[in-house]
Amino acid sequence: MSKRLMRWLGILLAIAAGTYFIRHAEKALIDKDLSRLMDGKVLLAAVILTVLYTLLIPTTALAWTWQLNAMHQPARYRRMLPVMATTQFGKYLPGNVAQHIGRIALARSAGVSLSAALFSVAYEMLLMLVASAHIGALTLLWAPPRAFSHWGIIDYRVPLLIVITLVAIVGLLLAPRVASWLARYRASRRGDHDYVPPRLHLGAGTALACYVVYAANFCLIGSGLWFLAHALLSYADTTPSAIFLTGAFASSWIFGFIIPGAPAGLGVREAILSAWLSGSLPPAQIVLLVIALRIATTLGDLFNFVWGSIAIASSRDG
Repeated sequence: MSKRLMRWLGILLAIAAGTYFIRHAEKALIDKDLSRLMDGKVLLAAVILTVLYTLLIPTTALAWTWQLNAMHQPARYRRMLPVMATTQFGKYLPGNVAQHIGRIALARSAGVSLSAALFSVAYEMLLMLVASAHIGALTLLWAPPRAFSHWGIIDYRVPLLIVITLVAIVGLLLAPRVASWLARYRASRRGDHDYVPPRLHLGAGTALACYVVYAANFCLIGSGLWFLAHALLSYADTTPSAIFLTGAFASSWIFGFIIPGAPAGLGVREAILSAWLSGSLPPAQIVLLVIALRIATTLGDLFNFVWGSIAIASSRDG
């Protein structure tokens, strides 16, 4: 009952966030000249953003392969990459879990054990959340939105940066041990007190390498947003830094991820990103940037789904 309630609350929150963004977009774009969207520079920047987002699947699949190999699973990058590319499109279904279910099922058909597949997805979600929160906090302190610039906490950014970094490192080190503890706890609940969990420990090196990959993914999107923001603005306007835009995207991503019921964070991420960019870009440009990001991510996921499906079908025919 509580899960169903949380899901419905998430759906309502996503609808409210989407409504907020639509109303904000309507006010920002009314009587505005949108012909600039057809400018060659803007179109090129949008293509760059789409390509950078599309690259997130190959890099994330690489980290996933490292995790499975650390668990002594027969995982090859050439096999895992199409699996991730195909199943990623499942995030557009309500609940934000279809992509994980599909990936686990296809990984099982590739010879990966169920426990390793489950824990690899759990590790990925945990490490991505740590990377997103870490980058969002770092950039918030280093290049805060204009609305936060007068907060007294900004004067203590250096010690806060150190504390946040140490917390992220501790989280990385504890994540594998927490997973093993949960496996033993579930076994004890079943009455299996002699249970020995399979090799599910990533090791600090693997966890850190995966964290770097996930952090780099956010930086890729931040760079793509910087290119697009620069193209949308006139020469008289100042473009926010790539660091600021990376933090804005990371912060919007984490809210879209943790709120259930919003397919691919639809509505939630747009609302958070718009609020974060408020005061740093003209309202019309904010709306165009946010819309372009959603289009770029959808096209990138669609491209990966198409080629991944073809690759999987070809391997089965072979």
